[in-house]
Amino acid sequence: MLRVPVRPSEFLVGKPIPFDVFDRHGRFLLAKGHVIASAEEKEKLLRQGAERNLTTDERFRQAIGAALNVVEREEEPGKNNALRLNFEELRLLPGTVLQIQLGREEDRYFVRYIGSLRGKSVIVDALERGGLPLFVPDGTALQVRGSVGSYAFVFPSSVLVNASRPYPHLHLTYPLEVVAVRLRRSERVPVRLVAAVVSDDNQAFGGVILDLSVGGGLLATRHPLKVGQRIQIKFKLEISGTEIILAVPAIVRSMREIDDRTLEGAKGYGIEFVDLTPEDTVALMTYIAAVQTNPTVTG
Repeated sequence: MLRVPVRPSEFLVGKPIPFDVFDRHGRFLLAKGHVIASAEEKEKLLRQGAERNLTTDERFRQAIGAALNVVEREEEPGKNNALRLNFEELRLLPGTVLQIQLGREEDRYFVRYIGSLRGKSVIVDALERGGLPLFVPDGTALQVRGSVGSYAFVFPSSVLVNASRPYPHLHLTYPLEVVAVRLRRSERVPVRLVAAVVSDDNQAFGGVILDLSVGGGLLATRHPLKVGQRIQIKFKLEISGTEIILAVPAIVRSMREIDDRTLEGAKGYGIEFVDLTPEDTVALMTYIAAVQTNPTVTG
């Protein structure tokens, strides 16, 4: 499950909270609908490191946004890891979330892919601002970005038709080429990520993730664990300015000694992530790709 810190502006005194609230260790604090009675209560929650789960759309946006930063770095001069694909090779399914950037605007909009006619047009939902359809004139240049399967991709396009019937939608020019980066699932990369862990007997303790893959990693901790034990592990990924907090269940699969003077007294535990959401998987693949292309991105 992906979580983010609660911003002070999201806690309004005298108003019901629109989400469940957890502390920095992942422990449940308050249920959705709770009314914050005072400024003091609000400050206490913030001091506890209040966090909330991302909504489905937010999870897509966080994961995809981070993935697209990787693609943009690969397009820089001197890089040669980007792939050139035909649009059909993406095999997009209706409902896939895409990100649209109009011209040189910094704002980016999220739409869903409806379909395409090969060589003719790509059809997407209308752009919205403040919950209302945004009129985009025909001919407006834009960039389309997205993530599908093991690819994060980008291509230039423009508006062919801004249609309002039978529902608001856009026809975009069909791309001649798509720039994509493959996000590998099986790669294991060295990292150093501080982690908060809760064991199946509800004990909270800290640790450090020393290597990471989409399937799991190596956790170093001074707290004794047993092979087969279930844990909940939480750690932060930072990718090109995007911060994602990942909180996922895992199972301890192995134990071994580690040779690290900064972790004296700690043992290494091989852990397997379980019950990952698609957004969790994309976030991990994206982070691993970022570490591979820039080894300084390790936490």
